[in-house]
Amino acid sequence: MRLGVKLAWLSASLTAVVVLPTFLELSLQSRAVITSSIVDQLRVNQQTLIRNQRTTLQELLRSARFLTQQGFIPYLESAPGQPLDPNLALTAADNLRRIVPLLGTDFAAITTRSGRVFAGAALGGDPAAAPAPGTDLSALPAVRTVLDSTAPADTFGLAILQYAKSLHQVAVAPLVLSGYTVGSVLVGERIDSVLTRAAPNGDVVVTAGTSQIAGTRHLAAGDLAALVGSGVSEGHQGVVVMGGQKVIVAPLTLGGMQDGTAATLWLTQSAAPTVAVVMTTLAKNFLLFAIVAVILAGVGAAGVARSVLRPFDRFVAYIQSGVEPSRLDTQFEDADAPPEVRTLNASFSALMASLSKERLQLERRTTELAAANSGLREEVRERERVELALRESEAQLRQSQKLEAIGTLAGGIAHDFNNLLTVISGYSQLALMRSGKESAGSADLQQVIDAADRAANLTHQLLAFGRKQVLQPSVLDLAQVVDGVAPMLKRLIGEHIELRIEASDDLGRILADRGQLEQVIINLVVNARDAMPGGGVVTIRTSNAGGDDAPRAVSLAVTDTGSGIPDEIRERIFEPFFTTKDVGKGTGLGLAMVYGIVKQSGGTLDVASRVGEGTTFTIVMPVVEDMGSGGGPIQTSEEMPRGTEIILLVEDEDEVRTLARRTLEAAGYTVIAASGAEQALELLEGARVDLLLTDLVMPHMSGSQLVKEARIRAGEPSPVVVYMSGYADDALSTLELDPNVTLLRKPFTPMVLTRVVRDALDASLEGRHAAAD
Repeated sequence: MRLGVKLAWLSASLTAVVVLPTFLELSLQSRAVITSSIVDQLRVNQQTLIRNQRTTLQELLRSARFLTQQGFIPYLESAPGQPLDPNLALTAADNLRRIVPLLGTDFAAITTRSGRVFAGAALGGDPAAAPAPGTDLSALPAVRTVLDSTAPADTFGLAILQYAKSLHQVAVAPLVLSGYTVGSVLVGERIDSVLTRAAPNGDVVVTAGTSQIAGTRHLAAGDLAALVGSGVSEGHQGVVVMGGQKVIVAPLTLGGMQDGTAATLWLTQSAAPTVAVVMTTLAKNFLLFAIVAVILAGVGAAGVARSVLRPFDRFVAYIQSGVEPSRLDTQFEDADAPPEVRTLNASFSALMASLSKERLQLERRTTELAAANSGLREEVRERERVELALRESEAQLRQSQKLEAIGTLAGGIAHDFNNLLTVISGYSQLALMRSGKESAGSADLQQVIDAADRAANLTHQLLAFGRKQVLQPSVLDLAQVVDGVAPMLKRLIGEHIELRIEASDDLGRILADRGQLEQVIINLVVNARDAMPGGGVVTIRTSNAGGDDAPRAVSLAVTDTGSGIPDEIRERIFEPFFTTKDVGKGTGLGLAMVYGIVKQSGGTLDVASRVGEGTTFTIVMPVVEDMGSGGGPIQTSEEMPRGTEIILLVEDEDEVRTLARRTLEAAGYTVIAASGAEQALELLEGARVDLLLTDLVMPHMSGSQLVKEARIRAGEPSPVVVYMSGYADDALSTLELDPNVTLLRKPFTPMVLTRVVRDALDASLEGRHAAAD
């Protein structure tokens, strides 16, 4: 055999012997790398899901806490043994529909103490996307936890809720009143999107107990049992044999469901398909390059022997000349070269073509990564925008809580001052009546009375801001109220300001205190006048909100063309005693009173302003179906009315009780005085009482509760009832709905006290005569 052939055969054999073990070792390493890569990818996906899960739950808990502070407790209150008012459920649902877009959740719901849904609302307004009223959620572990009477007031729960063929992550928080849980709030988001983005290269399976409830792949019974019984815990990965293949799995606990089982999300991915593709490609490429290597070795050995490396030197010189993939059109001239060199040249050209292809793929992948990086930057910017919006919402919440706290303090202070002003004004009136208007000290006493009246007006403004002012609502046409107060407004604003009134036809009717509503309009117009010292236009516009055919609310907008409100003080304009006017030109209670009256009347108040262009205050009040009317004002006269009836007086303030007793006894009445409800009930035993005059807000038992108990014990005929109060409280929640209740506001004068008592007794007597006829 020729030397060239022998060298070629030897070189090829040695190359094959070296290549085969290398291929086997590379194959094993590739399998291990692929498996490890899948495990790492699943671990990254699992950790990402856990972070997203924690973030989502934190957002849901913040939304649930936010809902517990939105005043839904009164909707769940009812008399013992009485069902909840369905109209309140509709109101609660309307409020939820306005709040859900602010929360960024898919739905929100309120449950009763028993765990049944009282009201619900979903993003987009689809009723089927939220739990229907009456749905029993008491089996949900999180709901049971927050409704447990022994649980702390700050208890919160997390759960998975399945309804309408969808799974939802849910946060549950209690609604607590005076330490007693009266219901709960739920907020939730669909987790369907998790199934599509959880494992882009594998499958997602959601199980509850031993059952599959969702997933991108439906598992057979045997595979499902193997998955659930694998024992792989959250935060770890494991291998499970399913369908005859080894599948890498990673679990994530989602929460408890209605039946008490825990919902678990499984990330699954089989390494077999990836290994098969990679090994096939590797075998083809390796085989190709192995053949080329064997050929090159044989040809090289033969060429060396035949041409003493001269042709090979030319080829090496060609390579060293700087051949690049872009210059592949410039081929090595091998027409006169030996076959070995030509073969090597062809192999080299094929290799360069392959490298060029790989380079193009690398450039394409680089472009894709650049696009992905751009998307990631956009996602980061979107997250920053969401966080900014969240911070703004938190600032608004803090401002609302600040106003609520100030209102509570103002209401309490005003209530105590009303009792003091009642005593000051009352005794001054008695002294004036005894001494006569022509006496030497009558002018001094009248100054004290006038000062007490001005102080009473200030306390009324404080009570209005704190939403504790006693209201006497009636059904009103808002346009008629504006027309009635228009002549006064024209005198207030002066001739340099034009007053325009725009009223829509067929306005819906509202339930409000006419006097308080007129005060709101006057204060807003006066505020607009002060913003236009050089003149301008004030426009009062009334219209239906929610459609003229079936309006659900009526709006009142007061617009001026004045200087506007700067952003830095806009958040403080409703605070009491805050004013930008000069000292002595304003008390800072005007807008605070407007805020309190609108909120207590069930309306909303919004302000829009631009510096130099003017301001618009918009009030929205709900319409009412009942077209009844409220009671009229109490008539007074100069002469103090008298009587001989027996009156039971109940007042916990000693000075106010003494004043009322002396006044009524001076008017001829027989007065039985009590310092509290318990003493009053004892005095009622065996006694005949014609009229019960009681304070509404008292320790241990309110005036309304006393009246209910007194009517039970007194029998028929029950005594006439007159309530006294300096501010509204929970005890007035039902009283405010009845315009026919006799109510004596503090502070009162002896003349007003005797007039109210006489009118109440006379009205009761007329009613009895009419019933007898």
